[in-house]
Amino acid sequence: MSIPSLEFLLGLFALVCIFHALPSRCFRVGLLTACNIAFVCSQLPNSWSRIAVALFMLSGYPAARILQRRPRSAILATYLVLLIACFMILKKYALAAFVLPGWVMEHPVVAVGLSYMLFRQIHFVVDVMQQQIAEFSLLSYVDYQLNLFGFISGPIQRYQDYDPHWRQMQPILQTRYEILRAYLRIFIGVIKVSLISTAIFGLYEWHRARFLTAGELNGLPRSQTLVRFIIIFYGYPLYLYFNFSGYCDIVIAAAALVGIKMPENFDRPYLSRNVTDYWTRFHQSLGFWIRDYLFTPMYKALATRWPERANVLVFPCYFVAFIFAGIWHGNSMNFVVFGLLHGGGVCAGKLWEYWIIQRRGRKGLKAYLASRPIEFAAIVLTLHFVAITMLFFPQSVGTAMTIVHNFVHYMKA
Repeated sequence: MSIPSLEFLLGLFALVCIFHALPSRCFRVGLLTACNIAFVCSQLPNSWSRIAVALFMLSGYPAARILQRRPRSAILATYLVLLIACFMILKKYALAAFVLPGWVMEHPVVAVGLSYMLFRQIHFVVDVMQQQIAEFSLLSYVDYQLNLFGFISGPIQRYQDYDPHWRQMQPILQTRYEILRAYLRIFIGVIKVSLISTAIFGLYEWHRARFLTAGELNGLPRSQTLVRFIIIFYGYPLYLYFNFSGYCDIVIAAAALVGIKMPENFDRPYLSRNVTDYWTRFHQSLGFWIRDYLFTPMYKALATRWPERANVLVFPCYFVAFIFAGIWHGNSMNFVVFGLLHGGGVCAGKLWEYWIIQRRGRKGLKAYLASRPIEFAAIVLTLHFVAITMLFFPQSVGTAMTIVHNFVHYMKA
């Protein structure tokens, strides 16, 4: 059952009707828990997958209880190492296959949703140890992890944001206008995913295949070759935006109909003026998670150890954070390249700001940032940089380079 499918939408409408008819919070929690478990089981193809995901998820609860009583960094580090190792085995990462015996990786587990579960689990145990989460139960933790509205592709919600709504389990849309807006957002999300993104992806795939087939571009005028490359170059970023933002529109509005407020995930990302800004607008919950649980602790530890080099140490931290973001999406080399490019883009933006400050001072930087022509140029430059990096996201490095090579070759011919 996919999120924009007719089965999901009909099930959602039935869930909303029953949810509002139930007399108490206890019944509503029971209904939501049953729906969460049923939905997650429908996404996992076999019993081994269900057992593996259940054990992976449930390990976070005793770990959090132990860290609540004994908040030790060594205990946290040990658990996180074991958790990430299990994640890499279940997801069949190449590094795990290289280190471990072959039979370990030949398991039948298909771990749908595990990537987002990993991030929620790390956040949960870290915040419990740091006493940012004081009260929780096994049921609240399970419902948080298996929340059907964020299980497959996020958004990555913090437990502190989920728990108040779970404790109340009351409708949060009070007026008819708000309810109609939620249904309209679901409808728009379905249109984005099922129609717009599907049409864009079909067009992108057709032209992409032409660039990968020997002789397909022979004899074509340069103008047609250019048009085909433009469709490839802009097509995938557009597809990704409409597909993912449409999915988020559906799950955020659907969650609101049953009393759960999910975090927003998009804020006009292709109007970003630099790569740092882009990651605060595109897949916001991922960008904020990486900032809070990877980049900031890593940079703080290095800057505390070598304060005199703090200005320099920030750059390797950017690269580590974005390489991690890349390989989190997949275990092939193209995701490493994707992360490296974005890390380089952030570093270039920071170096450019430092250069302006050295030349013009803080006032000069303020005037630079306030300039509308410069802002427009920065947006255009960032958009095209992101589009270049997207060449490596859906395909291997070799495939991406073949497309670029063929484009340059036939434009010269």
